[in-house]
Amino acid sequence: MSELKKALKNRNNRLMLVILIIGIVIIILSSLSDNKPNTTNQDKYMGEEEQLSEILSEINGAGRVSVMISYEDYEDSDNSIGRGFSNGDTHIKPRGVIVVADGASTPSVRNDLKEAAVAVTGVGANHVCVYSR
Repeated sequence: MSELKKALKNRNNRLMLVILIIGIVIIILSSLSDNKPNTTNQDKYMGEEEQLSEILSEINGAGRVSVMISYEDYEDSDNSIGRGFSNGDTHIKPRGVIVVADGASTPSVRNDLKEAAVAVTGVGANHVCVYSR
């Protein structure tokens, strides 16, 4: 113990010890944050599906509506079509949409649902599938 006290009297040794402790704390904190699931983007996308389901259910004759949106990664220069999200280095945009609705067996309702999904997500009409429940 006396050797430790003697070593800590030296200013350089104290500085090295402080730097070592700070480094250990940073490593511990970064490992804790890496273990947390990244639900921010997932929650955002789930919120988009729920919001789209709610608004599509307001279309006359649609009834109860469920929506699933699939996403794909893209490069910044590749985002010329459609909406996208960015979270640091991760960039994604909608790739396709599935809509399941009570009233989708009626052609006019099915068309209205498809047009609305295309307008909101920015995907092409050939990437939106509408099915009756």
